[in-house]
Amino acid sequence: MNSYNLTYVFDKKKPLKTALLAIALGVDLVNIAFLVSAIGGDYIKFAFLAVGIVVMLALRLPTLKLTYTIKYVFKDGLSVYRIYPHKQELVFCLFGQFEITALDDKQKQSIPENVKKLYYAEGGSDIFRIDCEIGSYALALDDYMLALILSFYDKKLIKSDGNA
Repeated sequence: MNSYNLTYVFDKKKPLKTALLAIALGVDLVNIAFLVSAIGGDYIKFAFLAVGIVVMLALRLPTLKLTYTIKYVFKDGLSVYRIYPHKQELVFCLFGQFEITALDDKQKQSIPENVKKLYYAEGGSDIFRIDCEIGSYALALDDYMLALILSFYDKKLIKSDGNA
């Protein structure tokens, strides 16, 4: 069976990521100056170099998780992945008992904190809440992905008013 994918890019913090990486680049240049000075005989600069390396790492490491992509993959079941520039992690696979609920406009605005939001709102996207054994997730599914899930798992969509 071929797979069907939906992808949402979370890059609102891209300007912050760029700024942190630019500052880290500046720290790298200062570190090079400290290294050259330390090699030239000013050994106290090795201490400054060590501090500079720590600062550079403190600026770079948080940028790894500032931007990411959420990818829904339907291939013999729904799997949701969070993809960072350096790794990919499985958020959840849909299996076992679960309920899928369509959220109305009021519920879209006030999603509870215990529900993990795994989409980037694009205008009037249809948002669905999936409650399963491992947690609750809010997903933006298109009509085709919703039809695949409902037919594959033999489920009925629950409307936000509680009716199937």
